[in-house]
Parts: sequence; structure tokens; C-alpha cells
Amino acid sequence: MIQENYSLTEAQIQHFEVFGFLVRRNIFTAEEVAKMNEEFDRRLTAVLEETDPERKRFIYWTNLTAETPFIASLANDPRIYLQSEQLIGEDSVFHNSGSNSFPTGTPWHPDRTDLNVCSIRSAMYLQPTTADCGALRVIPGSHKNPLHEELLRIGLWAPEDKAPYLEKSGLSGEDIPCYVFESEPGDMITWNEQTWHAAFGAYKDRRTCNFDFFGNPKTSDEIASMRSLAKQGKQYQPWWLENPDNIPRRERWINWLKEWGWIKD
Repeated sequence: MIQENYSLTEAQIQHFEVFGFLVRRNIFTAEEVAKMNEEFDRRLTAVLEETDPERKRFIYWTNLTAETPFIASLANDPRIYLQSEQLIGEDSVFHNSGSNSFPTGTPWHPDRTDLNVCSIRSAMYLQPTTADCGALRVIPGSHKNPLHEELLRIGLWAPEDKAPYLEKSGLSGEDIPCYVFESEPGDMITWNEQTWHAAFGAYKDRRTCNFDFFGNPKTSDEIASMRSLAKQGKQYQPWWLENPDNIPRRERWINWLKEWGWIKD
């Protein structure tokens, strides 16, 4: 049965704060997942036609386009935004949705290493995953120090080559203690972007849809980090910025992104 009350319990919020991730099951219906896969198929076909064969190891595109209207609309769905507001503040801001098609596994890494940036990602796999077949793995508690920095120090992350820690220890990525998010389409996992994660046992076209939110910076360190991060800016499609349905929450997000410099005039 699809959950009708989308608010998180205090136990769920505490779990996220302590362990750096939260799993919710059966959030979307089979019909909704089918719509996502239809839009995914169309965009994947178009992106592959435009992509250099040498760069097809990792395929990514934004969902905030008129070509993927259903997936784009999900940022305004309480199943997505409400839990983000509960976890990182009612003034949290949606800033991105992307889809990925992975033909390989993903080594251990955090999405961010600046702990002054409050950001979370919610992701759903569009096919079933298991420990041996592409399931996301997370290291509980790795969004906070000392564990976060300790994993950096020992060399668990290597963007290009095999991680130094794995080389020296003789271990594989699968040997690292973790929680394995085995999932069915419609399940969702949300993690603090400082949380270390990975996936192994990949298969061709491992599909994910992601939804990313920033917490509104409050302290001087958080403000400085956000200003620095925002200098890179983002390219947003005019269709999304025009907010054709006049959704107040999206308008607030867009205004925030402009104020911080994510959207360049």
C-alpha cells in the first residue's frame, strides 16, 4: 500500500540525524514508476545520440526540462519536499533533479566534503537492486566527524584509481562495513550528501532519479561556504525557471537561487 501520510516520524528524523540516511519504502506506485521510465527512455536515447562514445561511462542529464515533465513535477510533490523540510528546515530549497545511467559500479565517496554545506539527496532506482546487483551502500554515521574525515585520511576515496586504503589492505569495496539499500522501484533513500556511499555489482543502464535540496545557511561559516559554492552557478532550463504552473514553493526556490547567485542573469 502506498503511504498516505508523508510526514516523517520523530524516530525517522532521529535516524537520519544519527546515521546520515533514511529509507522509505513503496513511496511511488507502479504506474508512476512506469511514467518515470518512459521519460527516462526518451531522454537517454536523445542524450546517447549527443554523447561522445568515449564519454559513455557515466550518463547524466537534468530532469528540469519540458522533455521530462512528470519527473520534474515530483520536486513539488509532498513525498519529496515535505521530508526535506522536516530534515533540514522548512526554508530548505530544492536546487536540482538529475537522472543517471550507470554501466559500472561507483566507488566509495561522499558527494560533499565541506561540512558547512547542509545538503541532502533523495534517490530512487528504477529497477530492482540487490547487494550483488547495483544496490546503493552507505556507511552509517559517516556524515559527521570524526568518521567522515577519518575515511578521507585513510584513503578510502580515489576519484580516478583504486582507493589507496583498498590497495594497502587487500580489501575490496564490498568488504567495507555498511548498510545495503536493496530496493524495488518506488522505494527511496535520502542521505546527507556528506555521507559516504558506493554501489557494486553494477549492470548496464543502472537507473537513478535524484532530487537535491540545500538547507538555508544560518551561521557565518555556512554562509561563507554557500557563497563560495554558488560561484560555480548552474544552468537551468528556461521552462523550469518560468514556472508555468505558478507554483508558490517553486517560485520561492527560484528566488533563493537567484539571491545566492546560483542562477546568473
